[in-house]
Amino acid sequence: MSDKKKKKPWVIALISVGSLLGLIVLLLVGYVGYISLSYYRIGDETLVVNNNQTTALLKSDIATKEFSISTYNIGFGAYERDYSFFMDTSEFKAEYQTSQGQVETSGKKARGISKDNVLKNTNGAYDTINKLGNLDFMLYQEVDTSSTRSFKVNQLEIGNAKHENYGMVYGVNYHSAYLAYPVHEPIGQSNSGITTYSKYNVTSAERKEFKITDAFFGKFFDLDRAFTISEVKITDSVQKLYIFNVHMSAYDENGVVRKLQLEQLKEAIKVARDIDGDNNYVVVGGDFNHDLVIDNPTLNATYKANIFDKQETAILKTDWFNYFRLNESQDGVEVQNLISGEVETYAYDFKDMHLNAYGPTNIGTCRDASIPFDDKNENGIVDNSMVTIDGFLVSDNIEVTNIETIGSGVGLQEENLATTDPRYGLGFVYSDHNPVLMNFKLLA
Repeated sequence: MSDKKKKKPWVIALISVGSLLGLIVLLLVGYVGYISLSYYRIGDETLVVNNNQTTALLKSDIATKEFSISTYNIGFGAYERDYSFFMDTSEFKAEYQTSQGQVETSGKKARGISKDNVLKNTNGAYDTINKLGNLDFMLYQEVDTSSTRSFKVNQLEIGNAKHENYGMVYGVNYHSAYLAYPVHEPIGQSNSGITTYSKYNVTSAERKEFKITDAFFGKFFDLDRAFTISEVKITDSVQKLYIFNVHMSAYDENGVVRKLQLEQLKEAIKVARDIDGDNNYVVVGGDFNHDLVIDNPTLNATYKANIFDKQETAILKTDWFNYFRLNESQDGVEVQNLISGEVETYAYDFKDMHLNAYGPTNIGTCRDASIPFDDKNENGIVDNSMVTIDGFLVSDNIEVTNIETIGSGVGLQEENLATTDPRYGLGFVYSDHNPVLMNFKLLA
């Protein structure tokens, strides 16, 4: 018989639990080390113009030709109408909480529903822009090239094939190691960017890095935010046209990152504009994650009543967007922040910039993605709030002749809803964003 004493069951259990906890800690430390060592920021860089076109912008086009430009955040091909995103939260207004059966809302998904769905939405988004005709410039955001969340679909290649007669500039603004969050559906590895297509010869292009949060875990989810600048020379003129493609940060509740990024963007615009020198033309388009109409003194009252106010979720209680301060007459005045409700000294965002902000007012450009795009309680009101965070900032030597959100219907995003459905015509078929179309002229 052995002289060794048998270990008591509770001792064995304790050792087992300790070993398991030790293994978990080791795995966590190893994973944190992995994402930390894999993390880097690209920085500013010169970009290659692929398939550059030979068509030149002419001096005779100034004051005579009407140009067209679109911007569309395609949401990595995931955000169809049935989709909700795990990072988005909101709450229903008090009058709708009973019929909705809930107060707070929270999205579910981190990846596209399936590869087939991602392909359908990606192709649908590009086809929608092609339906608008032979546009001069097209901007896209959230274009994945090899990401877990979009099933490795190369959306850049699809876009290039759809716009084969255009020069293309692509700037990476999201690259990450495998993110094992959320646990139920990890985002995984991501590679994504912003694309500019031009019918005209692009002389040069560059990527400019945005500042982002420096919080340890926050920086892994805030993308590698950036904007691109494409320079188009005008034949027989010292003036040039600069096209900016922008995707600013979301989920910046305190607005700290917002201010830093806006200052960076404004400085780059000043350099490009060179108002006391060549007096160049500047068009800045994209997803600003800032509403362009809520604080605009020229706000269309009908839009505010029918779109911004007619929503069941309380959009001002979300943290994923902010708004541009566009009322110059309030500069320096103590006012109430439209989102936080706190009193602040109003600071006009584009003081001395010789710049105008344009957001469409016919339909919102982005929907609340904390819930699917729906009328769940069947009261004839769309459940989701909508805002206008996609649009353009334009130098004041440019005349904007038209700006509109491209909804759904004949010749637009494909619509399959009955005309009696409150969502009919509002778009959001392929993304949580709608495309925006703008026409403009260069002033002499």
